[in-house]
Amino acid sequence: MSSPTHTSSHILTHNSSQTLIWKGALLFCALVWGGSFVVIKDAINYIPTAWLMTLRFILSVVVVGIIFRKRLKENLDIRHLKFGALLGILNGFGFLFQNGALAYTTAGKTAFIASIYCAMIPFVNWLIAKKKPHISSIIAACMCVAGIGLISLGTDFSFSFGVGEQMALISAIIFAFVFVLTAELSHKLDIITLTIVQLGVSTLPCLGWALCCEAMPNFSQIPSTAWMALAYIIFIATALTGVLQNRSQKSVSPVQASLIISLDTIFAAIFGVIFLSEVITPSILIGFIVIFAAIFISELGEKPIATESDSKKGLLD
Repeated sequence: MSSPTHTSSHILTHNSSQTLIWKGALLFCALVWGGSFVVIKDAINYIPTAWLMTLRFILSVVVVGIIFRKRLKENLDIRHLKFGALLGILNGFGFLFQNGALAYTTAGKTAFIASIYCAMIPFVNWLIAKKKPHISSIIAACMCVAGIGLISLGTDFSFSFGVGEQMALISAIIFAFVFVLTAELSHKLDIITLTIVQLGVSTLPCLGWALCCEAMPNFSQIPSTAWMALAYIIFIATALTGVLQNRSQKSVSPVQASLIISLDTIFAAIFGVIFLSEVITPSILIGFIVIFAAIFISELGEKPIATESDSKKGLLD
């Protein structure tokens, strides 16, 4: 018979290895989203933003729903519908505010202000999950925002707080709540079913905005390169990463998850150099270092999440 100490050690080792796997999944998501910044440039030349997001969500939910149709049939109930709809509405409006901000301010300022969600997560997690933030989490989150600022703003540190900046800040607040709520719900509900409902409901705010404020795209005039970009955004950057991110948050704390995902800024800069002939400046390099340092500090302070051994199966179970 195993001793309690041996059993506890085995569980801790298992949980640590599981956490490492899902951190790797989040890193993959960051890589994909970093690449999507380059890919999306072609698609938005032919498809207005809200229509692009509508297609992104509605087609990705079809894909994920078909793949996990058995899981959906087994678990879909009023609780999954209720909380999935909550996440979906928040997610849809978060994307709308973030993308809408681009009409009123620069892309760099939008990216920087939207990234403030990293600094909000320790406090939102305290509010919702009742988990007091470790000092290392607060320091790491603030460092991450500073690093993204160096990458996104360059030498433009002029301060203004107009409509665009306000919309970007609203999106940051929304995404901070989405992050923490997803992490909490992942331990209470089937995360795949929740993700499917979330993706489906995310369509509604985007479709509403598209119908009210944008012209219908002429699909017959969209070139093959834009269709390829759209396919990447739907199948890889939404369907696949949506499932991976939400499942990963069952095993990785909201603070660490947000810091790993913030690496998409670094990947976007690297892909910009490779494919768009953009230049990495000294401020961008310093930003890289600051973000990596933030993740390292977070790793020192955060404890692994103890995963529950319930009857529901995870993706790799």
